[in-house]
Amino acid sequence: MPTGAHLTNIANGLCGSFTSRNNELDGYWAIGKLRSLAEKYGQTTVLLNFLTSSIHPPASEFAPMLARYRNLLAKLAEVSRIPLEEITTAHIMLDFAPPPWPRIIYYKLQWGDQFTLTVTINADHRAVGSVRHAGYCRPHNPVQEIRSIRSAIC
Repeated sequence: MPTGAHLTNIANGLCGSFTSRNNELDGYWAIGKLRSLAEKYGQTTVLLNFLTSSIHPPASEFAPMLARYRNLLAKLAEVSRIPLEEITTAHIMLDFAPPPWPRIIYYKLQWGDQFTLTVTINADHRAVGSVRHAGYCRPHNPVQEIRSIRSAIC
C-alpha cells in the first residue's frame, strides 16, 4: 500500500515540473495560458485531472499538456513502485485569486498577479499526498511574450 510520503514525492515532482518555465504549450508558458482560460470563462480557478485527462473549464488546446503530465504521473508512480491503478485522484488546482500575501509592488509590475497551485494525489482513498506552490503570473498575451524556440524544434 502506498504511503502518504510516496504520494507526496509524486506530487512534488508534478508540482516542480508544472510550475517550471519549461512547462510550455505551443511555445508559451502553460500557466499564463491557463490563466487566460480562466478569465475567458469568468472563473478564478482551473482544475486539471491527470487520470481522466480532463480540464475544467474545458479546452481542447490543453490536451497535449494533459497527456504529457499523465505520462509523467505514470513514470513517477513507477519509480515510487506504486501501480498507477492504485492512484484514485491526481489533479492540480490553480487558483488565480488566492488570499493576498505581502509583497513588494515591483513583483506585480514585473511578474503579474499572485496564484497558488495545489497538487493532490490519492491512492485507494487511504493515503494522500498534497503539495502547494505560490507564484506570480499574468494572462497569456502573445503580443507581449516571446515564443519559445523549442516549440519550433519539437
